[in-house]
Amino acid sequence: MKRLAFLLIIITLFISCTRNGRDGFEKHFTDKTLRINLVHTGDSSSESFKLDKVYDDGLWYGRTKNMVNPYRLGAYLYELRDVETDELLYSDGISTVFSEWRRTAAASKGKMSFNESIRVPFPIRNAKLTMYKLDNHDVMEPVWEYIIDRKTKSLMEPAKSNNNRIVRLLDSGDPKDKVDILILGDGYNTDEIKRFDADVLRFYNSLISTEPFKARKSDFNVHAIQVPPFNGGNRLGTKYGTFGHEKYALASDDWVIREFAAQAPYDYIIILMNDDKNGGGSLYNLYTTAAIRSQSDDYMIRHELGHQIVGIADKFYSHENAADTTGVSSYYCDFNELLNEILDLHTR
Repeated sequence: MKRLAFLLIIITLFISCTRNGRDGFEKHFTDKTLRINLVHTGDSSSESFKLDKVYDDGLWYGRTKNMVNPYRLGAYLYELRDVETDELLYSDGISTVFSEWRRTAAASKGKMSFNESIRVPFPIRNAKLTMYKLDNHDVMEPVWEYIIDRKTKSLMEPAKSNNNRIVRLLDSGDPKDKVDILILGDGYNTDEIKRFDADVLRFYNSLISTEPFKARKSDFNVHAIQVPPFNGGNRLGTKYGTFGHEKYALASDDWVIREFAAQAPYDYIIILMNDDKNGGGSLYNLYTTAAIRSQSDDYMIRHELGHQIVGIADKFYSHENAADTTGVSSYYCDFNELLNEILDLHTR
């Protein structure tokens, strides 16, 4: 009887904590995702943001308990604050293709523009969205802000309808309480379904057999979408030779990626390229690219996902522009320690 009473107390406390976490989300947000498309323009010494469009990306499947990310990772940090009280409602970090490009020699010769997107939960009250640039000394410099209010809702456009085939590899429960990984296949023709399925399955099996993903399998949902080709090429624009480096592969337009990704819940995006050439790339909280048939399982899972999820700095390239250098590998001796902490933000 005492054991039963003790178990009931534990269950009650767990339900209470879960409800309080959700209540905190529901107090400040509606269950909707706001996707903000930006044009990011600049060079090695200056930059500016221009709002393009605001999209309704459907239900919010991101964090609902730990709304403020305590880790200042990536090249940029964006915060959502209540206009009246200045209460911090939500924050996250990101690295972008622009943040990579501005460290190249080309950035000192002229300006370029990049299409970028950020996603936030839709606030109930008026809120100010501020983008900060972060340097290697953790100094924050505001570079753009936008007020989200009732007028924003009338300006929102629905996400484009892309009814592509979705493969459900792992369904562990409510996306709001799980880490949602979405695999996008780029460069696969409509008659290459079997090849796409085989590549996706290889990635999935590698993921769930690698720690700490293996031990935390029940914390993940994994889906895959085969993106149709465009004019015989990669619809998402993934290509090798980014910034002049043969094996470095990034996508050219974040807007297109987000349009296809909106079909399924996701926290992290993996772009599988239909190619046998060794290479890939990854940026913190943006996406990972890889030709899975040419990668070792350990490289794909721990190296590239280490960039995207943990923001870990790259120690394996001989040049300084081929990876996100705003990582925190010098602060954490144990890769899995930080990885587990960040996964906990989504699931605990």
